[in-house]
Amino acid sequence: MSSYKWVRESPYSVKETADRLMAILKQYPTVLFIARIDQQKNAKSQGVGIDEMETLLFQNNALVGALFKANPEAAFELPIKATIWKDAKGKVQLRITDIDRLDKEYGLNGAFGAIAIIYDLLPPWLDILVSDTPVDKFGEVLPPVSSSPQIK
Repeated sequence: MSSYKWVRESPYSVKETADRLMAILKQYPTVLFIARIDQQKNAKSQGVGIDEMETLLFQNNALVGALFKANPEAAFELPIKATIWKDAKGKVQLRITDIDRLDKEYGLNGAFGAIAIIYDLLPPWLDILVSDTPVDKFGEVLPPVSSSPQIK
């Protein structure tokens, strides 16, 4: 399992956790939302029963562009994925793409500063997502995008 930086237990339902993540993504106009997949519904359509699970795919094009410039093979791991599921104990879990692993595995070496920007955004998003902060207050507590990658 990934480090705590990329995993959280949510006090909300799977759907509400996914809704809260969507609300965070909407606060950032540079984030491209790609898909929200109801994995339970998809499995059920094939006769397979699984517990609640959703996956959201999203990316900031400038940041992933810097990752791709550092190593195009990183594209295999992106867009960023957030999977939310109910575990065997009935607890809702959230796991997001492990940026530490991505940086190390693909030798991105910080990808022109993009990794540092991601570090400044994603872990705080996860903390706010699972906090008791009301959705209508997200804009007041979310971190700003501090800068852009310095691609040479």
